[in-house]
Amino acid sequence: MKIVKTASGSKIKLSKKEWKAIGKQAGWIKANIIPDDGMADGGEPYTDEEMDIMEPKEAKWISFSFGTTPEEIIKERVEQQTPGGYPMVIKDQETWSVIAKAVNQGIDSHLEGFTRSTFDNGHVNIHPEEMTTFLRRLYEDGSEEAWSLRTDILSTLNVEEI
Repeated sequence: MKIVKTASGSKIKLSKKEWKAIGKQAGWIKANIIPDDGMADGGEPYTDEEMDIMEPKEAKWISFSFGTTPEEIIKERVEQQTPGGYPMVIKDQETWSVIAKAVNQGIDSHLEGFTRSTFDNGHVNIHPEEMTTFLRRLYEDGSEEAWSLRTDILSTLNVEEI
């Protein structure tokens, strides 16, 4: 986020994307004179690795029956998209209660618990290794609020449960 001061003295916040769009429109950012022909330096085609760096691929949408998404897929997607943990800001009490219920079970019958995730004043960061435990506990909760949270989290990972 960039904070820009206007002529009247007020401040507005702009994301990097918005800042670039304004810069292009105003002529501050010039388009590349030499078009990208899909070739790396030396006239060789880009490798898949170079293409992923330039344009990271979004994970394809996949669907599973409700509650059956394989743990391996969840782990893979979380580690790819949020290697430092899955962050959430919780603003309503119902959702916070569902999270607290899932987390406060301690070590469960699967011998799993939360030791690397953080939960502090509405700020949650689920460690990638603990996301499968969190989503399993939301499923086992059985409440509509827990199932909704599970579905919402999976949708951000491009996983649909129907």
